[in-house]
Amino acid sequence: MNKILVPLDGSKNSIRGLKFALGIAKQSDSSVVGLNVNVYSMFAKTLSVKQKIKKIMKQAELMSQKEKVPFRGVIEVDENIGRTIVTFAQSNKIDLIVIGSRGPNSHLEIFLGSVANHVVNKSKIPVTVVK
Repeated sequence: MNKILVPLDGSKNSIRGLKFALGIAKQSDSSVVGLNVNVYSMFAKTLSVKQKIKKIMKQAELMSQKEKVPFRGVIEVDENIGRTIVTFAQSNKIDLIVIGSRGPNSHLEIFLGSVANHVVNKSKIPVTVVK
């Protein structure tokens, strides 16, 4: 295993997913790629949204440094988060996706469907869901 993808949205579950991925990466001498897929900046390129994303990525970078695991943060803008995660993983030769079971807006799952569910069902790459 060389690369582990962790979708990061700032939720507690995505941070749990990162911690889990860092543990695997440390044991397998892998690197972690943190992916933030941002829907909102498509419509509003506000400074607060950009600051929030930077804060999420900085936190992930610091956690990775503490565990001595190579980390690369990537930010994508797309309205379909699940599809973007799956496509990114396939095109970047990711070996494992570690995703939190629910994001920061779990109440939206009633209308949009779960991102984690989409990734689990559409990915050809192994997926670990962290609660």
